[in-house]
Amino acid sequence: MEFGIYGVSYKEADADVRDCTAFSDTQKMELYNQLLDVDITQAVILSTCNRSELYFIYEKEEQLDQIRELFLAAAGKAVPLFLKTGVTAACYLFEVAAGYHSMVLGEDQILGQVQSCYQMANQCQACGKQLHRMFQSCFAAVKQLKTAYKISEHPISIAYLAVKNIRNAMSLRNASVLVIGSGEMAALMLQYLQEEELSALYVCSRSRYKARQVMSAAMEYIPFSKRYEVLPYCDVICSMTASPHRILRREDMPPIDRKQLYVDLAMPRDIDPQLAQRGRVVIDIDHLQREADEQLEQRRALLQKAHAMLEAAAQEAYASLHSQEVDHLIQSLQQRSEQMAADTYALLQTRLQLSPHEQQVLKKVLHTSFLRMVKEPMLALKKAKGQDQQLYARLLETMLKGD
Repeated sequence: MEFGIYGVSYKEADADVRDCTAFSDTQKMELYNQLLDVDITQAVILSTCNRSELYFIYEKEEQLDQIRELFLAAAGKAVPLFLKTGVTAACYLFEVAAGYHSMVLGEDQILGQVQSCYQMANQCQACGKQLHRMFQSCFAAVKQLKTAYKISEHPISIAYLAVKNIRNAMSLRNASVLVIGSGEMAALMLQYLQEEELSALYVCSRSRYKARQVMSAAMEYIPFSKRYEVLPYCDVICSMTASPHRILRREDMPPIDRKQLYVDLAMPRDIDPQLAQRGRVVIDIDHLQREADEQLEQRRALLQKAHAMLEAAAQEAYASLHSQEVDHLIQSLQQRSEQMAADTYALLQTRLQLSPHEQQVLKKVLHTSFLRMVKEPMLALKKAKGQDQQLYARLLETMLKGD
C-alpha cells in the first residue's frame, strides 16, 4: 500500500493548459468510476483555478501508469503532470492545504477547497479508511499551524489581490460593479467590494437562492440570462463561475461607450480574452501572479518557521498509513494461525479416539503452538521501521497469498 499524487500546477502550466484539467463535478465522478477499473478504490480529486491534483492509494507500481493515462484522458490532451509518492506525497498534501504552494502564499481559501473536494470524494464513496485518516490528520495539522503562528492575521487572497489591481487601475468611488458568480470566491470578493464607496454593486448568478446567500441588502440581483443587458451600466465586471464555457463572449457584447475593467478569476476562464483587443482591460489569474510575489516576506518567514511542525505531522500521518497496513497483516497472521490450528485439530480428531478432556488439551496445545509459529514474524514486523517494515510486510503478504 502506498500514497501517491498526480497533478498539474500553475507553476508548470499556463492558463490554457489548466483549462483542460479544471474538472467539473461530473468529470470527477466519471474519473472516480474509471479508477475502479484499475483497482484504485481510494482517491480524492482536487480541482481549483490554480491546480488539479489526484490523491490516491495504490498497491502496485504498474497502477501508476494506468492512473496517469486516465488523468490525461480526462484532460483530453497531453498536459505536464508531476508525480509524488510516499512520504514526499504526504508532505506535499499538507503543504498544499496550508497554502505553501498557492499563488498567494499561505492563503486560507485553499484549505476550504481541499475540504470540499474531500467531502465530495466521501459522497462518491471514493475515500476509504487510509485516505480518511490522511486527510483528517492534514486538516488538524493545518489548523494547528495557523493558530500557533497566526498566519491568517493579515488576510491575502486572490480576491484581495484582484480588488487591489482594480484600485490601481481606476477609482472605485461612485463606480458600478458587477460580480458574476455565487461561490466562495464571489463571497470573498463581495466582502472586499462592500468596503468601497460604490454607486451600485450587482450580483449575477444562475441561482437566485445561492446569490442571496452571498448578498447584502445593498446589492442588486441580476439573473444570469440578463448579464449582457447590465454590462453597459458597469465600470468593473468580475467573473468567477464554475462554468465549463465562456460566459462573456466577444461576439455577444452589446455596444458600450464607457471605459471598463474586466477581471476573470475563473478556470476555465469566463471572459473571452479577445475583449482586450477591443480596448477593454482584462485581468485574469495569470495577471495576478506579479502581485502574489509582493509584500509576502513576513508570511514567508512564518511559514518557514512552521514547516518543521507541519512536516512532522505529515510524516506521522504517513507512518500511520503503513501502521494500518501492518495492523491488518498482523490480524491476518493471527487468523491464519487460528485456522491452521482448527484444521489440524479437525484432522486429528478423525484419526484419534480422544476423551473430552484430551480434546480440550489438544485444542489448547495446537492453538498455542501455531500462535508461537507466527509470533516471531509479528514481533519482527512491529519492530521494523520505514522501508524495512514495508519490505517485510510485502514478503509476509506474498507468503500468505501463496498458501
